[in-house]
Amino acid sequence: MSANVERIALEAVSELIIKARGSCVTFTPKRIARLAGLDTKPVTLSVVKYVLERLRSKGLIDIWDSKRRTRYIVTKESPLWKMIRNRKAKAPLADIALIIR
Repeated sequence: MSANVERIALEAVSELIIKARGSCVTFTPKRIARLAGLDTKPVTLSVVKYVLERLRSKGLIDIWDSKRRTRYIVTKESPLWKMIRNRKAKAPLADIALIIR
């Protein structure tokens, strides 16, 4: 299940970046789960958060702290943003999955 959730979460993040109108996009694990059509139960959200933390540890996304919850942010200077936007199609999920492993 977690490999499938990982792939779906990566697709959702790439969809957010592709549809972004500005120079950054912010999101929470719950927003990614909803966008991906996943259940928003705590178990699923923890897997989504794990994927986002792996992306953060590789320097592909950053944390944008708000007072109550942690939000993640991807800016146009991020390698992930450039990787996805330069393809102009669906994100190179295989490339991203290899990077975070």
